[in-house]
Amino acid sequence: MAAPALAALKEPIVIAEVDADKFSRLATKFDIDGFPTLKIFMHGVPMDYNGPRKADLLVRYLKKFVAPEVSILDSDSAIISNFVEAAGTYFPIYIGFGLNESVISDMAKK
Repeated sequence: MAAPALAALKEPIVIAEVDADKFSRLATKFDIDGFPTLKIFMHGVPMDYNGPRKADLLVRYLKKFVAPEVSILDSDSAIISNFVEAAGTYFPIYIGFGLNESVISDMAKK
């Protein structure tokens, strides 16, 4: 159930299932030694996934990875419609008023 929801995002997240018994070289390459194992790939780099496994919680967790680091919000409604809905409600939000955009970007990246 998570795959269709993640594929429908503005920045889609792909979920793939691999039969590690059949593709044992691939399993070895990514250190798969138990089943089921979930891996997350960030910019092509595999990491162990230790987040929630229930579909709705998985979607909420993974949506955080495609949320923008910095969003310029030009209205009150943009906070809800553009940012919170995209990132989910369990996401830290820092709002700076009257700050230079580059200052906020630097702060967000840190």
